Amino acid sequence: MSVLRWASVVVLGWGCSVSAVAGEGGAPVALPGADRPFAERFASPPAEERILPILHTMPGEAEGQEAWFDQAAARGFGGVATNVNFKDYLKSEEHWAAFRRGLEAAQRRGMSLWLYDERGYPSGLAGGQTLEGHPEWEARGLLIAQVETAGGPVSLDCPPGAPVLVAAYPVAGGALELPGAVDLSARIQDGKLSWEAPAGAWRVLVLTEDRLYEGTHAAVSLADKLPYINLLMPEPTARFLEVNHDAYAARLGKDLGKWFVSTFTDEPSLMSIFMRKQPWSVLPWSPNLPEAFEKRNGYPVSSVLPHLVWGAGPAAEKARHDFWGTVGDLVSEHYFGQIQDWCDRHDVLSGGHLLCEESVLAHPPLYGDFFQCLRRLDAPSMDCLTSVPSEVPWQVARLVSSAADLEGRAVTMSEASDHSQRWRAAGDTRPVYAVTEDEIRGSLNRQMVAGITTFTSYYRFKDFPDDALVRLNEWTGRCCMALKGGRQVTDLAVAYPADTLKAHFTPSREWTRDLPAGVQRIQKVYNEASRALFAAGRDFTYVDGRALAEARVRRGALRVNGLAWRVVVLPAVDTLPLKAWENLHALWRAGGGVVALGALPVNSDKGFPCERTGEIRDALFGNGVSGEVRTNGQGGFALHLAAGQEGLLVRALDGVLAPDLSMPAGAPLRMTHRRIDGQEVYFLINDGPEAWAGVVSLCAEGDGMRWDPATGQSAEEPDARDISLSLGPYGGMLFTFSRAEKPEWREPRDGGLPGMTVAALPPTEPVALGGEHVRGDIHRLADGGPWTVMADVTKSGVDVFQFLCFSWQADVDLSGAACLVFDAEVPAAQTCATTMLVVVRDARGVEALADTGVPLGGAGRTRVYAPLSAFQRAGWSGGPAGPVDFAQLRDIRIGWGGYFGTQGERVVFTVSAPKSGKF
Repeated sequence: MSVLRWASVVVLGWGCSVSAVAGEGGAPVALPGADRPFAERFASPPAEERILPILHTMPGEAEGQEAWFDQAAARGFGGVATNVNFKDYLKSEEHWAAFRRGLEAAQRRGMSLWLYDERGYPSGLAGGQTLEGHPEWEARGLLIAQVETAGGPVSLDCPPGAPVLVAAYPVAGGALELPGAVDLSARIQDGKLSWEAPAGAWRVLVLTEDRLYEGTHAAVSLADKLPYINLLMPEPTARFLEVNHDAYAARLGKDLGKWFVSTFTDEPSLMSIFMRKQPWSVLPWSPNLPEAFEKRNGYPVSSVLPHLVWGAGPAAEKARHDFWGTVGDLVSEHYFGQIQDWCDRHDVLSGGHLLCEESVLAHPPLYGDFFQCLRRLDAPSMDCLTSVPSEVPWQVARLVSSAADLEGRAVTMSEASDHSQRWRAAGDTRPVYAVTEDEIRGSLNRQMVAGITTFTSYYRFKDFPDDALVRLNEWTGRCCMALKGGRQVTDLAVAYPADTLKAHFTPSREWTRDLPAGVQRIQKVYNEASRALFAAGRDFTYVDGRALAEARVRRGALRVNGLAWRVVVLPAVDTLPLKAWENLHALWRAGGGVVALGALPVNSDKGFPCERTGEIRDALFGNGVSGEVRTNGQGGFALHLAAGQEGLLVRALDGVLAPDLSMPAGAPLRMTHRRIDGQEVYFLINDGPEAWAGVVSLCAEGDGMRWDPATGQSAEEPDARDISLSLGPYGGMLFTFSRAEKPEWREPRDGGLPGMTVAALPPTEPVALGGEHVRGDIHRLADGGPWTVMADVTKSGVDVFQFLCFSWQADVDLSGAACLVFDAEVPAAQTCATTMLVVVRDARGVEALADTGVPLGGAGRTRVYAPLSAFQRAGWSGGPAGPVDFAQLRDIRIGWGGYFGTQGERVVFTVSAPKSGKF
């Protein structure tokens, strides 16, 4: 989210009373250009690769401008992201003249410029001028009130706006039965629906159409509080370009590329998330959406509106997939596409960043398809509000750079700042945290290793000495210059779950908090898989369904647009285009790998469910048992890991595919590999606050060079397989080699996880531990287990639990294990809406909890792997502070808890004795 300091003249907090720093003979300080050999550019990086402060209010007089830009250049900054003065925005010729004079002053110093495209944010309003005389272009939505009843009186407050749907629907098996609808439109009086429902399960829905403002980003941002445009329509964006962008072209010339690298659009969105809780939820809407939906999907959206709001089942999944697909098409075309086309005509890149990038659950309501929109930006970008390195959203940087690589784009951008450490809302008494030079470098490193090549900056750099700013700029410039262009080289692709999110997303009253647990789990699995790979130093690309569908299998890899992957990871993905599923099947047959986490293939663009997708699922994963590898004669492997077992992903991959970077266990190193101008370029960072030294190995050979971004110096690197590396806190090093080797493919075998051995724990007879309002019973099915636990809930609406507890009198040492392993089975026709948990307790009384992700409402048998890394200290834990000690375990409890059940409900599960899993 952008930050605007309306009262300050300069974002950096620099005073303009200082004397200008001039070059020879009083000439302006000149920054080095890009047209030089690599070694020279590395020693003194070009302006466009250095940090670019965001300067919303440029000094108005020539003397102040000259002083400001001289000081910026002397401190190593490469230019600015800027705009005409916000006061009398676009209307003051005096401000236009000052703006052009400032741009000329910057260019005399060889500075790089980005054009911030709006008076504040979110972009699209032109300071309010876009909507003048056109209230019909405001963002609109369907506001949703709903209630479930088992019969009897129903009273429901209706949302504001024009009624679109007022009806009640029978509910069966968690799905709406649309043919049984009862029209209730005549039951509304004075804004309230009243109805006497027949006996049975019913869902009552009231949908109205209205403008979107209260509770949305437009109303809560730190910029002007103004109604926002509707991104689903072409007219408002066309007007925005006419009022805003054309004004710049009129004053600066049609060829804006002579001035700017890129435009900078800031957090446009559909406003279809309430950031402050509302009485109703929301879907995006526009007058042109129904026609676009029917043209795209072949049936009217009005026929499936109830499915967009609530309920499970194939019909609902198809309706949602079609709806959010239509939304994604409209936003990407009418907003991002129009801006991209305008920029192409004016020889400048279209850039900027989207809203709520970190949460994939927020992507459908704000954009329909976030990745699709990123792909319509020439310089896809991100926002980073923190400079505490461990908090930096590197995964957003990887998402942005992946979109760029798939489209062949060289420029990516991050709007970087320490906003989270400085900004405090009214009443927030926390002291401001002053980030250090090391922390800023570490924050930028995380983003660069994930693919960012340009930094615009809202840092104030308060109390930073000039030499520290020069060091930060030279470090950033050297790394960005060395990593820009070419293609990422990695064997791993991780699917961005857009199609799955489209099929399952339902609207919420506040953020995405109303989403069912199963949908929330999509984000959890996606995040955990990504974090596991990053922490292991495994580089990867995010790919969308379109990329997987357009790719072709050649030489044992899935290839598209110069990128190639031998293994594709599917985090909670059950829906993809059929061509994507076909390509994954072909990859497996050709000797590649497919790993499904937390879900298996079900749907395609051809069917919900899709018969052909089911055939591919069976070929790849057989009966879908978690933790079992299926191979073929070509060396291909397929593996399914249930939700909660993402922590085993890296260990499973290590058993099949060697990493590009080999390093000591636990090393805080992260890496990326790019192929640029025939050279293999590797960037390694120390992602920790302590110095690190050790020996690492890269899959490269031939002439090698080591490039130090701290000094700008280089040295020969004789052996990529034996690199002695010493990095300071949040340090880094670049390497180039003439050739890369393919990481070793280790022949997989059918059966359990590659490289894992499973060992029994000391025998013990478990006991049942149940809550006050649960009556539990155990049945041992054989000597040594397994055991079936049956629990009857005796009181509704209270927090209940039931566990099977394995206890030992002496310490059980699992310190060398990777996970706990046990078999679990859930009977059919059980509707318990919770998942199986594992709780461990050590000899000191410290307890930790892990969610296996195994649903107790889903029938079937599975082998459960509970990674020790997934255990978090329980909120109720006793004992000393800190994590559980796996070297001295005393209890392992398997079961469920935190469940608000119904009196008379029975919950049954069967488990075997837990074992130790080691690699």
